[in-house]
Amino acid sequence: MLKIKSKQIILFISDIILFVASLYLALFVRNFDRTDSLALSDHIFVFFPIFVILIALYYSFDFYDFELFQTKLKKFSRLVNIHVFLLFISFTYFYIFSSFTSLTPKTILFLFVVVNVLLSTIWRVMLVPSFLKPLKKVKTLLIADSEEYNELKETVNSHNFYPFYFVSHLNVKEYELEEDDTAVEKLRNILEENKIRQVVIDIRDERTNNLLPFLYNLASQRKIDVFDAAGVYEDIMKKMPMRGVGHFWFFESVKLNIRAYEFAKRIIDIILSLPIFVVWIILHSFVALAIKLDSKGVIFVIQERYGQGGKIIKLYKYRTMTFSDEGMWLKEKNNPNKVTRVGYWLRKSRIDELPQVLSVLKGDISFIGPRPDMLAFGGRLSAAIPFYMMRYTVRPGLSGWAQVNQELPPQSIEENKIRTQYDLYYVKNRSLILDFFIMVKTFKVLVLRNGM
Repeated sequence: MLKIKSKQIILFISDIILFVASLYLALFVRNFDRTDSLALSDHIFVFFPIFVILIALYYSFDFYDFELFQTKLKKFSRLVNIHVFLLFISFTYFYIFSSFTSLTPKTILFLFVVVNVLLSTIWRVMLVPSFLKPLKKVKTLLIADSEEYNELKETVNSHNFYPFYFVSHLNVKEYELEEDDTAVEKLRNILEENKIRQVVIDIRDERTNNLLPFLYNLASQRKIDVFDAAGVYEDIMKKMPMRGVGHFWFFESVKLNIRAYEFAKRIIDIILSLPIFVVWIILHSFVALAIKLDSKGVIFVIQERYGQGGKIIKLYKYRTMTFSDEGMWLKEKNNPNKVTRVGYWLRKSRIDELPQVLSVLKGDISFIGPRPDMLAFGGRLSAAIPFYMMRYTVRPGLSGWAQVNQELPPQSIEENKIRTQYDLYYVKNRSLILDFFIMVKTFKVLVLRNGM
C-alpha cells in the first residue's frame, strides 16, 4: 500500500524516465538511425535545465496534487499548455545561452516536446489513475463533529488514491457520548461489525475524552491505529482546521523565532526585488499614461494595511477602480466602486501590484506570506473569525499559500474563513521550501486565474 508521498516520488522518477526516453526518441527520429550513448549523454547535459523547468511547471500546474484533476480532458489540456510554454522558454534559453554550448538543438527540442506530450499523455492521463488506486484500502472510523471533518470525510471517500476510507462516521453530538459504558459499547460494536483497523478522532473535543482510554488500549495492543483528526485534516487538506486552532495550538505548534530562515528570506526578497524594481521603472510611464487617459483620478492609491504583529503599514498600488475604497469587497452588494477598463488588465497581469516592490525593499512585506488586509477589512474579519489575527504573527506577503489554493480572491466572511485556514497552515509550516513551492504555484495563478 503506497502512501501519497511515496506515489509522488514514483511519479517524479517516472518523469525522469520519460524525459530521457523522449530525448532518445527525438534523437532517433532526427538522425533516422540508432543514437549512440555519447550523443544522448551530451544532450541530457544540455537539456537538464529544460527538465528542471518542466518539473517546476508540473508542480505549478498541480500535476503532483492528484485530487485536483477531475477529467482526462482537463489533464490533457494542461499537459499541452505546459509543453507549449516549455517550448517557448526553451527556445529563449537556447538563444541566450547558445554561445556556451556547441549544441543548438532546435529541431530536437521540438521533437522532444512532441514525443514527451505523447508519452506523458499515455502515462499520466491513461495509466496513472489506475496506478494511484490502492490495492486495498484500510477501513477507517471517523469520530468528530464539525463541518470541517465532514469535508475531510467527503474528500477522502470521493478519491481513489487515498490508502484508507471512512466506512463509518460516529458523530459525537448524535451519539451523545456522556455515559462512559454506553459510549464505549457503541464504539466497540462499530469497530467489530465493520472490521475497522483505523480510527481518526477529534481529541480536542471534550466529548471524546471517555473514549480515549479504550482506544489507547486497542492501539497499544496493535489492534487498531489511532490518529488525531486535526493532523489528518491538515495533512490531506493542506490547511488548518479552525476547530483545532487556539492559544494552546499556537504555543505548541508555531515557531516564531526562526532566525536563519528569516535572514535567508530577507536576502532573497532583496535579490528578487531589484530586477522587478527595474521592470517597474521601465513600465511606469506607459501605465501612468494609460490610467490617466482611461479615467479621472490619481495614478497611485495609498492603502493602510495590517503588517506583522498588527503594525500599520502603507502599500502603494496603481489605481484600478473609479476611486479608492477601503471598506467593501468588490462583489459586495451596492458597492458603487467599479474596476476601470485599464484597471481590469492591470489586475489580470498583476502590474497594479508592481509598486509594492518598494514595501518589499523596505521590509514591510515579503514576496511570500499571508496577504495583508486593509484596516477596515481586517477589523471586520477579526471580529467574525476567531484567532484571525494569528496570521499576522509572520510578515505578510504579495502571494501566499491561500492565494495559490483558492481559485478566486475571497469576497465574503465564509471565503475568508477558508483563507485563514490556509494562512494558519503557512504560519505553522513555513520554510524556504514551502516558500519556493508557493512561488512556483504563483505562476499558475498568474496564467490561469479568472478572477481579479
